[in-house]
Amino acid sequence: MDLRFDGKVAIVTGSARGIGFKVAELMVESGAKVAMVDILADRLQESAKTLQSKGVAKPYVLDLTKVPDIKATVSKIRQEMGEIDVLIQAAAIGPSAAAEDITEEAWDKCFAVNTKGLFFMMQQVVVQSMAPRKKGSIVNFSSIAGMKGMRAPLCSAHYSGSKGAVAAIIRQGAIEWAKYGIRVNGVASGGCKTEMTMSLVGSPEKMKEACALIPLGRLSEPHEVAGPVVFMASDAASMYTGQIMIVDGGGESMGF
Repeated sequence: MDLRFDGKVAIVTGSARGIGFKVAELMVESGAKVAMVDILADRLQESAKTLQSKGVAKPYVLDLTKVPDIKATVSKIRQEMGEIDVLIQAAAIGPSAAAEDITEEAWDKCFAVNTKGLFFMMQQVVVQSMAPRKKGSIVNFSSIAGMKGMRAPLCSAHYSGSKGAVAAIIRQGAIEWAKYGIRVNGVASGGCKTEMTMSLVGSPEKMKEACALIPLGRLSEPHEVAGPVVFMASDAASMYTGQIMIVDGGGESMGF
């Protein structure tokens, strides 16, 4: 099974921490030259420095809500690292709020990062680098929340809506860009032990309650989501496109 990325350039968004960092780490260890993209400048520098002992990892600070900056950043990555073979998008915000309390501002911010920013990053990578060379692999992060309703504390109509839209974008991208030899897939993770999720789950009691809803009895670790992502990005998954892999310990029906 070919999970090597020797000589290939990969962009990983949201790679300063959490699952995105683990994806970037696995990609570097598999031979890829990784452009690490995140808005958290200081954390991104630290994370890139950690990975540079293992291979090529270069940080690029980007606010995905600023669409013109996306185009410029993709261009800069191409100039400095080469043409882009793989795009993996883990960047997202995960607000928690009851539906009756969501403001227009909160709604717009969530969609601006999770959906709009994700789409225009995809678009620019395809237009600038993948379509002209008629090859490429894209893996976007959707979520279990984009497929089913969630209970508190992870209930959030704007987060769920944004991730449901990502699932639709994955399927549409796969159809439209197949003519260029570009594969577009996604992962829908359940509860994972990231800083973002842990800040929402909160107490040990809530954690116990959450784990009880998962057949395997626990939240996933970041590396357990990163592995399937790297597989889908690789040539070993050459006939995968338009697919969303659920990684949730068997608990698709779970809700917090």
